[in-house]
Amino acid sequence: MDNSTVMKILKEEGGSEKKAAPEKKLSKYVIFAVGDTPFALPADLVREISFQNDLYYVPFLPPYVRGYANRHGQPHTVLDLRMLFEKKPLDSSALLILNIENDQLALLISDVDEIAKVPDDAIHGLAAKEEDAAYFAASIGVKGREIFALSVETLIKRLERDVERI
Repeated sequence: MDNSTVMKILKEEGGSEKKAAPEKKLSKYVIFAVGDTPFALPADLVREISFQNDLYYVPFLPPYVRGYANRHGQPHTVLDLRMLFEKKPLDSSALLILNIENDQLALLISDVDEIAKVPDDAIHGLAAKEEDAAYFAASIGVKGREIFALSVETLIKRLERDVERI
């Protein structure tokens, strides 16, 4: 079948000769809650979502380090974002186990809201003018609301800096 025959069939079936609009590039994010506050992380930074974890307290660490959790025989340092941002401990045992090379880190969370595919034009970079703003890599638009995506790199730098001071 030659090209003109294919185009004729497409027209008869309601097709068109117009080129298809390029598909929007999508990025996958895990949307989760810490207390009442939603946050996001790129899905490739999340290795596992785990509920009902035992947390083991470790003394002499910053208050936002809740201790560690044993996941598959490996200790993971557990960070409490609510304690870091609001100075109130989060009452939860749910964790996001992060997928970070050469590090075993988990975030204490309330719940996972969804895993969303976000168009790249709905991801907005942030200018880190204030120290607290550096904890966020972007703002993403999901279902009519803006959610801050965390900067794991900034969290790790803060943890390293605070632990060195001890």
